[in-house]
Amino acid sequence: MALNNTNPLDYTLLIKFIDGQASPAETAEVAAWLDAAPGNRDLYFRVKDILDQRRVSAVTREETDGRWLQIAGQLQSAAAEPVPVRRLHWLKYAAAVLVLVIGGGIATYMLLQSPREEPLLTLVPEKATVQHMVLPDSTRVWIKPGGRLRYRNVKDGLRELWLEGCGYFEVVKNTATPFRIHTPGITVTVLGTSFTVNDDQHNTNVIVNTGMVKATAHEQDMLVRPGQRATVVSNTLRMDSVNAQLFAAWKDGDYKFENTSVAELKELLEANYGYEVTILQPQKFRTTSISGRMLITDAQSLCQSLSGMLEADVRQEGNRIIIQPK
Repeated sequence: MALNNTNPLDYTLLIKFIDGQASPAETAEVAAWLDAAPGNRDLYFRVKDILDQRRVSAVTREETDGRWLQIAGQLQSAAAEPVPVRRLHWLKYAAAVLVLVIGGGIATYMLLQSPREEPLLTLVPEKATVQHMVLPDSTRVWIKPGGRLRYRNVKDGLRELWLEGCGYFEVVKNTATPFRIHTPGITVTVLGTSFTVNDDQHNTNVIVNTGMVKATAHEQDMLVRPGQRATVVSNTLRMDSVNAQLFAAWKDGDYKFENTSVAELKELLEANYGYEVTILQPQKFRTTSISGRMLITDAQSLCQSLSGMLEADVRQEGNRIIIQPK
């Protein structure tokens, strides 16, 4: 299968980047390469998956040999196509790594299919307030009201979690054990970064504050960077840009607006608090935006602050917030 790798890259640099050892200049080079062609992003995930398996799998030589013969044939077929010289460095590296680790995928798969799989245990139960906790590796977690976080009582279980609802994570970097969050609609894999995962009746997405994450849904992978949001729409991952801090501010109520439009504000209030927001005479707010810092502690303080910043009438009626010109 052709990778459409139109922009050569030294894959030792890619490995440094995945391990978090790349310099700012090297990081920029890798970022440009990732954007150059879809095949480059596919290759990134293949390299990362191999490195992840190497770090977490205990495998025997016998387990790897049969699998490697199969993979090597596929790589040789790809290498027969015209490719940049530097791509051959990847094939050489892949051979060395895969002989050691690819069989771990078989062992891991067989383990996951075992009927003796450990049950999920509750780490954070459903509650009416934001729940905050620190995991044994110092990763910090916030769970939105109504959400639940679970794990399996196995080795490194607290680096693999199952989320229902919405959570914000500040993951401590650990290249030996990737951090994974599973939801019904999306899976997120990271080594160390901060991000919001949301999977409820309204949205299924991941929004990145720092670092990068791999989002997986419906057999699609997407690399998500700071200020980007990957959302599942009609069984497809779609990307857009957002102010990531605002979509994580539900955890402490500390909002930092930067030319935020009224339309963006509507989406934010619906996503963070579940309000139904109605904007009356929206044409009068077409050029309105707000900047500044606001502390939201409850619906009353929210309406009062927005009224002043928007110079509008903002009121709450049950689960609705109505915004209209004065």
